[in-house]
Amino acid sequence: MNPSPLLGALSAMTLAVGALAMAHRMRPRTPEGEPPPDPHPALGAIGSGLLSGFTLLTGFLIATGWAAHSTGIVPPDGLYLADLAAGAAVLLYPSLAGLPFTPRYVTAVCLFGLLVGYVMVTAVQLRP
Repeated sequence: MNPSPLLGALSAMTLAVGALAMAHRMRPRTPEGEPPPDPHPALGAIGSGLLSGFTLLTGFLIATGWAAHSTGIVPPDGLYLADLAAGAAVLLYPSLAGLPFTPRYVTAVCLFGLLVGYVMVTAVQLRP
């Protein structure tokens, strides 16, 4: 069994949860009895766009990386770097959007980070 995708998944999860914890510590405290402020509505569209771009780019790299084993046509290195940058942006987005550091959101960010890290490493490993 190849441990690289699992290590990538754990690394991505650590990055996402660590950023969420750091953002929580740096955020000003809300007064007692008041709910934390909601993120700006525009941030929802940004997150959707980031995730869509990451999904499309990673899917392209997985498909072309798989096909490159028989065709010999390999995607350029820049696309892999762009995929890693998009993956990092997707992982850091929950902390930048102001997601609260609660067990519910930490669990969601953990599972999301595992998925993103596993898929990113798999896309890179399929390159011949």
